Order: sequence, then structure tokens, then C-alpha cells
Amino acid sequence: MKQKCKWFVLLMALFFLGSLSFLQAQEKEMRPEVRAAIEKLKSEGPGERRKAAETLGRLRDKASLPALMEALQDEDFGVRVNAADALGNIRDKSATPALIKALKDEHDGVRISVVVALGYIRDQESVLPLIESLAEDENEGVRISAAQVLGNLRDKRATPVLVEGLKDESSRIRASAARSLGRLGDLEAGKTLIEALKDEEVRVRLYASESLGNLRVASAIEPLKELLQDEDARTRCATASALGKLGDKSGLDVALAEMENEDIRIRTEALRALGYIGETTEPVVNAIKEALNDKNRSVQRVAEMVANQLRIEIKTEKEGEPESGQQ
Repeated sequence: MKQKCKWFVLLMALFFLGSLSFLQAQEKEMRPEVRAAIEKLKSEGPGERRKAAETLGRLRDKASLPALMEALQDEDFGVRVNAADALGNIRDKSATPALIKALKDEHDGVRISVVVALGYIRDQESVLPLIESLAEDENEGVRISAAQVLGNLRDKRATPVLVEGLKDESSRIRASAARSLGRLGDLEAGKTLIEALKDEEVRVRLYASESLGNLRVASAIEPLKELLQDEDARTRCATASALGKLGDKSGLDVALAEMENEDIRIRTEALRALGYIGETTEPVVNAIKEALNDKNRSVQRVAEMVANQLRIEIKTEKEGEPESGQQ
């Protein structure tokens, strides 16, 4: 028995020495600027600690992860905010447990930064805690951020809470929920999204329309047609695109009309709608040709993309050379 104890003690000593050597080697390899910032996280002044956490976020060195996770418990909320931001910048899943714990922080700004950080890290382990934040947090900003991140994580477990979000009294939460539901690929959200097409807030109608198109909800075709008359031009274009994705060309006239809009964003959205609708009639070709000569380069790029998408050949009047893809 004594011999076994001696061997056990020897093995533990070797393990400890090996771990110590590993940590010392890591410390030697640490970049000087990272080491200096970690040291400043121990400063007495909160301003210095805030700046140190911000610096570590900019340096994005995984060697700073333990120090930043510890900084999530700093007495100064600004340090905690910057630490969460830094962990999000580093994007390492080992920080997920510490960030999940920080979802209960007393300061709203810290919780928002934590949610955003979890969105950058994209660890599925954070889905259920984020669902809880969306359902129960008292701060609107936290809930909006949670709704957005849950959409980016694309986990269908979030469908029920996002569907509930479509009924929230906050229009910003309803809009975030409507947008995120289109990213989950869950047709169960279709019925509630169709109801959201009549929401009083324009962004909710816009994102509900986009999501129904992305989800390919066939039963949404008729309700979407009604939205082609919406007062908001961007919503009309989004609806034309959604119908195009569903194989319906009812939005063609709307898309062509919005090609004349003075707003650059509306013209680009109208172009994308033409791409989804898929018509290659003369009015469509002429509209794309005009867009290729648009004063705005972003509009030109989208026009080039749509011309390729529709496999149409457009020649310039001066050169007579193809501008885009051939038939």
C-alpha cells in the first residue's frame, strides 16, 4: 500500500511540474503587448482596466481568454462590457460558459454585450440560455439582441419563442423576431408570419414578407399579393421578391416601377426582385440595361448579378459588346 502511495505522489508531482512547464512556455510565447494589457486589467483605476479589455479585444489573442473571462466579474460595468466585447472578437467557444453566466449580470449594457458576443461565437450551447433571455429579460435591448442572435444561430429550438416574439408589444422585438424566423427554416412559423403581414409597424411587415419568401410558405401567396399595395416602397419590393421565390410573378409591375425610385436601396431591391421573378421580357431587359449605367456603383453591381442570374445578354450601345451573361 505504501509503495502505491509513493507512486501516486510521484505521478502527481510529475503532472504538476509538466503543467507548470506548459504554462511557463505559454507565458514566454505570449506577445508583449498582450501580456502588458493583461497586467493592466489588474490596475486600480477602472479607466485603465476598461482600456486594457478593449485592447485585448483588438489584439484577438487567445492567450488573453482566462483574464477576460475573469474580467466579466469586474466591479466596474464598463470593464465587464469591454471584456464581453473582447471575448466576442476572439470568437472562442471556451468562453461560452463564462458568457452564459454573465447573461444574469445586473447591468443592461453588459447583458447586451454578452448576447452579441455569443452571437459572434456561434456556440449551440448558448441557444437555450438565449431563448431564456428573449423570453424573460426585462430589458428591450437585451431581448432584441437575443432575437437577432437566435436567428443567426439557425436552431429550430428557437421557433416557439420567436413566434411569441411576433406578438410582443414592442414593435422592435416583433420586427427582430419576424426577420429571424426566416433564417431558421421552420415552416411552423408560417401561419404567424402571415398574420404579421398586417402589423401596424412597417418593419414587421417587411421582415415577415421576406421570411415567408425565404421559407417558401405557399399559403402566403394570396396575403402577399395584398401587400404589393403597401405604402412603403421597400416592403413592396420585398413582397415582389417573396412572391418570385414562391413562383408567382404578381410583383413584376411593382419591381419595374420601383426601378425609377430615387432611393438607391429601393432600386437595388427592385433589381433583386426582378431576379427572383425570373422574367426576361423586353421591359425587364431594358430596366436592367439602364441599371448597368446607373450613377451608383452598387446598383450597377446588382444589375450585373441579376443579368447573370437571368442568363440574358445585354450589349452597350457604344461598344456592342456583352455586358453580362449569355443566353
